[in-house]
Amino acid sequence: MLTPIPSGRVVRRLAALFGLALLLNFLPVPNFGFAEVSVLNRIGLPEMSPVGAAELPQLQAALDVETTTSTVPTPSTVPTTSTVPVPPSAPSGETVTEDRVTGSADKVSQFSAIGVLLEKPPTEPILVRVHAADGSWGSWRELGVESDEGPDSTPGAGVAEGNGAAYGTEPLWVQDAIGYELNLSSEDAPTAEIALVRDDTKRTVTVATAVAGAAVPTPFGIHMRTEWGARSTSTSVGSTVKLAVVHHSASSNDYSPAEVPGVLRSIQAYHMDGRGWSDIAYNFVVDKYGGIWEGRGGGIDKPVIGAHAMGFNTNSVGVMVIGDYTAAKPTAAALESVSQVIGWKLALHRVDPGGRVDFTSLGSTKYAAGVVVNLPRVVGHQQIGLTGCPGSIQNAIGNIANRTQDWAAFVAATMGPIGSFGGVVAGVDGTMTAIGWVVDLDVTGPSQIIATSRGRNTAGVANVPRTDVADLYPDQGPDHGFWLQLSGYEPGWWEVCITAVNRGDGRDTFLGCRSAVVPEQSGRSPYGDLTASSPQAGVIDVSGSATDPDAWPIEAQITVDGQWRRSIVASYAGNSFSGRLLGIPAGVHLVCSNGINSGVGSNQRMDCEWLLVGGANPIGGIDAINSSRGIISATGWAYDPESLDPIVVAMVIDGQWFNSWSNGYRSDWRANHAGYGDSHGFAIGAKVGK
Repeated sequence: MLTPIPSGRVVRRLAALFGLALLLNFLPVPNFGFAEVSVLNRIGLPEMSPVGAAELPQLQAALDVETTTSTVPTPSTVPTTSTVPVPPSAPSGETVTEDRVTGSADKVSQFSAIGVLLEKPPTEPILVRVHAADGSWGSWRELGVESDEGPDSTPGAGVAEGNGAAYGTEPLWVQDAIGYELNLSSEDAPTAEIALVRDDTKRTVTVATAVAGAAVPTPFGIHMRTEWGARSTSTSVGSTVKLAVVHHSASSNDYSPAEVPGVLRSIQAYHMDGRGWSDIAYNFVVDKYGGIWEGRGGGIDKPVIGAHAMGFNTNSVGVMVIGDYTAAKPTAAALESVSQVIGWKLALHRVDPGGRVDFTSLGSTKYAAGVVVNLPRVVGHQQIGLTGCPGSIQNAIGNIANRTQDWAAFVAATMGPIGSFGGVVAGVDGTMTAIGWVVDLDVTGPSQIIATSRGRNTAGVANVPRTDVADLYPDQGPDHGFWLQLSGYEPGWWEVCITAVNRGDGRDTFLGCRSAVVPEQSGRSPYGDLTASSPQAGVIDVSGSATDPDAWPIEAQITVDGQWRRSIVASYAGNSFSGRLLGIPAGVHLVCSNGINSGVGSNQRMDCEWLLVGGANPIGGIDAINSSRGIISATGWAYDPESLDPIVVAMVIDGQWFNSWSNGYRSDWRANHAGYGDSHGFAIGAKVGK
């Protein structure tokens, strides 16, 4: 008897019996998103009492530890102008005096971040320590104060924002705390409020992927706002982006990757509910692990106006690194991610990161409104405001700017047109109309598109006026919409894909696919809908409805990638059906429901869905192992969740493989593996020794 020779796929799916055991595998655990948001509570100070002289050295020591290597901001040369810089309004943050008060609140509702809101700049440093949920008290921490953070006082574009506290510390991330002790100047205490951010969400972070749904995909992974549970907001948009400003959060460096979403939610709640701003201040946020997160809402590709650098928000992008880098050094991963996102953003707006720009201040602590400042395209916050931000990251700004140029050059060479494919509308006469817009930033005027559907290509031009697009890209002209009519479609489900053709540097941009059902003119053919999901490897669950005006019930044939897999009768309430498909290979598949017609009309492809099905290694078990007269034999069962066909198993003895098909009849097997058939048993033997 000839030994079967397995195919390439079967070889890759071998379940090796080494030490007379099958190699098994576990399925991955799915990740979940976030559905909750953080809430900020403003409360009065607890009962305060004077600080004794003996306590001052301990408080001063806490300040000295945090400011060992701080960068002291110094005003740069002010261009010749009729106005002068506004004097700094932030406290020095260097010493504490005897005129201080302290108070504590213990066993309060659990909170994740704490800050202090004030009516005027604090006269002395504000310190806090928290009571952790495990019962321990933390060390004293200074709450950072950034007087130059916030919306532009005289917005150059958009709507003014900010109706909360006039001043505030930075929120300190404490994860899970149940109490706090506050220490501040007795002069500041009467108007101060405690801001506690509470958040009960405890879910894990989803994996970052390149932005497929954005008008302009990024060349790196980015976590979108939905991943960190951002609240819905309303923001303003400028005309372009011509400056990048780097920040740090001046808060805790002690956070894990899974806690980053909670940190972002706490900052957003503090900025919105405490400071009265329309959203989180920063356009992008980078964590110490190198993760890049979408910050302020409105579109990662648009010049959204932030609240990160007072007087310099309009037409700039603010990128913040989570953590206090007054003394600490940033990670290499964080610096590289800062360079990536700035390089991409500036390249998108056709700005050379290595150049300089004349930027008109709208009023900061360093440059009064109307002052024209000549700046590098990439700056640290302290270069435009009297602040220590971004701490030690300022020492790396030159390297960030250089690396940003590398990323900008890469993006410019690979980025294609920008656009959006809104949808496709089916007509009763066998026509389909694709609707959307395209802009090529390398040229002015309309762009060419190509519509693809079942192997047929149709060229078109995006030359329909779109005022909404022209407002975002005024330099490219007004005509960028497309309303492309396609003809010759038979009744049934059709998918149309749009590609924007590149001109100049870059490459074509795939805008995605949309689908619609072309109706059958008699109105008597089957119609329905389909929902498909994959709860585990090798499995597709389908459900939907199928209706024929001439008959009930009707048959719905389910196909995967055009191949019939199962017929289901839609006999439940509402002409519904449901069923399970087994043995589906890993990968992306097109799952369709096809209605079988009765009477007038014809069979119809009613609905389809693209679906990703996971993979798994073979599964099996051993029933018996025997050794007799120099022959070792084993019996058992094995199957591949991605196939209904028998697979090959291999017994390995001293490095030698002995193959056999797992295709034997097993009457007991079906009860535990219904749907895969009865022929998955194996019996394999091999002679060993001389």
